[in-house]
Amino acid sequence: MSSRTALTVHGRALVALAEAPLTFGFAAACVALLAWVEAHGSSTDTATLVRFGALERGRVWSGEVWRLVTASFLHVGWIHLAWNVAAGIPWCRPVERAAGPVRFLVIYLASAVGASALSLLGQDVVSAGASGALFGVVGATLALHRRALGSWRAFLASRSARRVILAIVIFSGVGGLLLPLDQLAHAGGLAFGAAAAWLLSRPPPARALPWLGFAAVLAALAVAAAWPRGSMTRFEGAELETSLDAALRAGETPAARRLVARAEAGRHDSERLRLYRALLLVQEEDLEGAIALARGLRGAREPWVREEARRVAREVAKVLAYRHREDTPWLADLYWEEACALGDEQSCAARAAAAGR
Repeated sequence: MSSRTALTVHGRALVALAEAPLTFGFAAACVALLAWVEAHGSSTDTATLVRFGALERGRVWSGEVWRLVTASFLHVGWIHLAWNVAAGIPWCRPVERAAGPVRFLVIYLASAVGASALSLLGQDVVSAGASGALFGVVGATLALHRRALGSWRAFLASRSARRVILAIVIFSGVGGLLLPLDQLAHAGGLAFGAAAAWLLSRPPPARALPWLGFAAVLAALAVAAAWPRGSMTRFEGAELETSLDAALRAGETPAARRLVARAEAGRHDSERLRLYRALLLVQEEDLEGAIALARGLRGAREPWVREEARRVAREVAKVLAYRHREDTPWLADLYWEEACALGDEQSCAARAAAAGR
């Protein structure tokens, strides 16, 4: 590249940066944040994402409302980031040029909060990514285009509007094949971005009432999403199960019992939790309770839970058979039969010997 060409490219870059400083600033912030996350863990690890600001119900319900904004700057790996930056810069630049940095900031942040609030309210998942705010920018593009054309008929006949709508479909469709997209966040961002741009582009005289209505709707949605609940979220349940597994492996029965009590208070239930409860009952010498729980998990959806439940039922049945062989031999025979059916050869031999006697 010649020095003249290099200067031309450099000059164009400076012009683009001057025309849309927030667009490139937001992109740079997303890149910097992902690099920071990668330096302290993995951006594809859910727990790491939550630690650095991803959207998670339990954390927001406990008072971390700032996640409604920070989640829009955090991404799940470099592919996710590259996809959003590649699509976001061409979408954001014309809107920032048309609206100006201050109005663009209002559109972007309102879209981010609306996207996060609707996602949080509608689903129990950990979410991160700028696409909700970017869909708000797309909504703003459509609103500004409609304002410029002056009528819905002209808008629907516009090739530019159809191209923007096609871009939305492609982004959601193709992106959905590569990444797990948060469509609720997309819908929330699109709606609030379009509404904000429509209000910002009103001809004078500007009235405060529409803005008050917009702010009231956005605030009501955010409050409804962030209002504390007593139930345990899916992520919190998974965290608790990890801690419970560690406590059981270490033989810390009292700690494990406290964790089970927390799960029950938070109305958390899962196949893994039921298995851990069975293992806890084994440590507490409640073998009848343990085998009852293990029996109920033989048809579990998760293969690991299913196999572990079979192992627990087999071992507990064998112990119970030896306990009852003197006082209640008929019950011992039933336990040997169960353990034998689950693949314990010693129980099969013991049952055959008992039948021979």
